[in-house]
Amino acid sequence: MPTLLTVIGTRPQFIKYAALAGSGPRPYDEIVVDTGQHFDGHLSAIFLREYQLSHPHITFPPMEAVGIPRLASLLSQLDAVCEQHRPDALLCLGDTDSTLAAGLTAVKNNVPLIHIEAGERSRDRDGTRIPPASAAEESNRVTVDHLSSLLLCATERATENLRQEASTGHVTFTGDIMYDLFLRASQALPPAGDCPTLPDIPDGDYGVCTVHRAINTDDTNRLRALLDTLNSLDFPVFLPMHPRTRLRMEEANIEIPDGSLRFLPPLGHRDILVLLRGATWVFTDSGGLTREAYFSGVPSLCLDDSTAWYDLTAAGWCTITGADSTRIREALHRRPAVQPDYSQFGTGDAAQRSVEAISRFLG
Repeated sequence: MPTLLTVIGTRPQFIKYAALAGSGPRPYDEIVVDTGQHFDGHLSAIFLREYQLSHPHITFPPMEAVGIPRLASLLSQLDAVCEQHRPDALLCLGDTDSTLAAGLTAVKNNVPLIHIEAGERSRDRDGTRIPPASAAEESNRVTVDHLSSLLLCATERATENLRQEASTGHVTFTGDIMYDLFLRASQALPPAGDCPTLPDIPDGDYGVCTVHRAINTDDTNRLRALLDTLNSLDFPVFLPMHPRTRLRMEEANIEIPDGSLRFLPPLGHRDILVLLRGATWVFTDSGGLTREAYFSGVPSLCLDDSTAWYDLTAAGWCTITGADSTRIREALHRRPAVQPDYSQFGTGDAAQRSVEAISRFLG
C-alpha cells in the first residue's frame, strides 16, 4: 500500500486530524508526525485522549523557538523523517509553520504535497485581499498552496481563489472537516456541570475568547490593551490560555486586575464547544474558533486585522475589530441580520471526501 506522511503540530491541526481519523478505514498506510510546535505536551495529550486517537508515530521535542530558528529545526527533522520513510505523499493542514515546513520538505524531497484547507485568502475590514507577506499565516497558506499537487478546499470560495491564481495542482472542494467534527461532537456534549475542567457558567450573557496569534502576542502594548478592554466589558469573558499567550504575559509582567476576564487552563475541544453552546459572543484571532462560533450560532469578533473567512464577515457573523477598543465596544451593539448558511462548509462528509480524494491521488 502507498504511504502517506501526515504532519500536525498545533491545537487546530490535532482537531482537524481527529475529523480525518474518525472517517473510517483508509486504503493507504499513514505515518503521523507531531512537530511539537505548540511547545506544550499537555495540549496534544488533551486531544489524543478526547478523541481516542493513537499517539503520533513520531513526536519531535516541544520547542519554544519561533521564526526562522523554529522553521529551520522543523525542516531538518522532517527531512530526516522523509529520508527514512520515503513516503508516497506528504499531507499538511492549515497555515502554521508546521504546514510551511511540511510543504518545503515535500518539495526538497520530490514528494507530492497534499494541502487540506487550501485556497482560503485573508481580507481586511474593507474586503481587500491582504498581501501574503503581511501575515505569517497568509504567507504560509499561499506558499504551500502553490507547492501542492492536491488541494482540498473547505469552501467553494477557496476553489475560486485557486482558479484565479492559476493553481497548477488538482483542486477539489470537499467541505470543511471542522464542520464534520463539530456535528459529530455536538451530538454528545455533556451539560456544563458535568465538565470538571469548566468553571461555573453564568445564566446570563458571557463571552468566550482565545488569543494566540503573533499580531496580538508579540506586541506587548497591543496585548495589554486588548486584555484591558476585554476585562472591562459588562459580562464575564472566559479565556483559555494558549501557551504562547501565557509566556508573553509572563515575559512582559502583564497582570490583569479582577474584572470580566476569567482565565482558564487549556481546554479540550468538547469543553470549548460546551462553552460556545451558551455564549453570547466570541472574541478570537483563531480562524477555527471563528467557524465553530458560526456553527454554534454565536457571533464573533475577529481580534486580528483580517480574516480568511470573510464570507462570515460579509454575512454579519464575524466583525473584524482587531484589538481596537472602540471597534470592539461598537461591535457588541450589532447582531447578525441573517441566519447562518452552513451549506457553504459542505454537508458534514468532508473528511470522507478528503480521504477518497487522497486515495485516488495515491492510486
